[in-house]
Amino acid sequence: MIALNKTIKLFLDSIGRRDEYEFYLNKFQSDPSACFALLCPDLGSIEAGAEVLAFDLHFLLRLELVPAILLSGPDAVKMQQALAKEPIFTFQTLESGTTAPFIEHARSLEKVPVLVAPELDLQSALLELLPKTAKRVHFIRAAGGLKSQSGDRLEYVYTHKENFQPLEALEFDFPKLGKKLLEERPGVHLSVTSPLNLLQEIFTVKGAGTLFRKGSEILHFQRLEGVDQERLLNLLEASFGKKLANQDFLKNVAQVYVEAAYRGAVLLEEHPAGLYLSKFAVGREARGEGVALELWREVCDNHEALFWRSSVQNPFNSWYHKQADGHHQQGKWQIYWRGVSVDTISEIVAYCMNRAEDFSKGA
Repeated sequence: MIALNKTIKLFLDSIGRRDEYEFYLNKFQSDPSACFALLCPDLGSIEAGAEVLAFDLHFLLRLELVPAILLSGPDAVKMQQALAKEPIFTFQTLESGTTAPFIEHARSLEKVPVLVAPELDLQSALLELLPKTAKRVHFIRAAGGLKSQSGDRLEYVYTHKENFQPLEALEFDFPKLGKKLLEERPGVHLSVTSPLNLLQEIFTVKGAGTLFRKGSEILHFQRLEGVDQERLLNLLEASFGKKLANQDFLKNVAQVYVEAAYRGAVLLEEHPAGLYLSKFAVGREARGEGVALELWREVCDNHEALFWRSSVQNPFNSWYHKQADGHHQQGKWQIYWRGVSVDTISEIVAYCMNRAEDFSKGA
């Protein structure tokens, strides 16, 4: 990773956690694609925020990350005229075989390359460019990420699953485009955000927009029969950032939910008051893709009574607070419950407090 000066570090610290932005910097800088991302703004976002967009893109260039902007369809020329007021941009029409050299030339000039394709709709232009030019696409709209009909921002839209909430009325059918691109160009990253939140969307796990995903395949096992235990243990240690002290806890596992590629897993143990959530592990990159939410919904759909504990320093406790019916802090642990009988709360608190730790201390 490139050396970051104090000013850049302070700015990145204002965007998100250091471990997160360092992870994404390493990921983007090791990508062999012509540019690390394609940005597809709409006319409204350019008219309202061209200066903000230019500032953010200048910052990306300082990080040696070169995005490319794609302007397509009937508004392409009008958007080009608006962007041309900012000296950071350089323009070229989208022509087969010339994209990579143009992006490299823009890089040498320390400018942002803008590909202009007024004769192509957005879908046709992206199918031509993905994944060789880039593997990430950020749609930029003045209204930001997609919202539910009640006005809440949706962090994820699962294009190949029934949506959990109906969407707001859209001026452009982003979900339809997302579904087509994920089918035709598997593995690409697609999200919608606003020009004001672009850097937060790029450099944080939680993001600041709406991510399109096909949806994960969640496997369900009784005990450990059929589970790839080596992959499971590797996931646990990578997710928690610690080495396991021993594997004795596996003997008590009654139910296992695991994402098919072992990027996330939930381990449950039987208890008279309900199921004890022994482990909830999701890999770093998968956290930003909604795998945790998919696992959680699968578990909650199948099991009514759950309880678990979490270190008081766990940054995900704010999310646990929203999922639980109640919680109780004691010592270093925050104990949560959902769907359990009130009469058993003191029992499950004692159970959580008396459990040994499965990970090595200070590892």
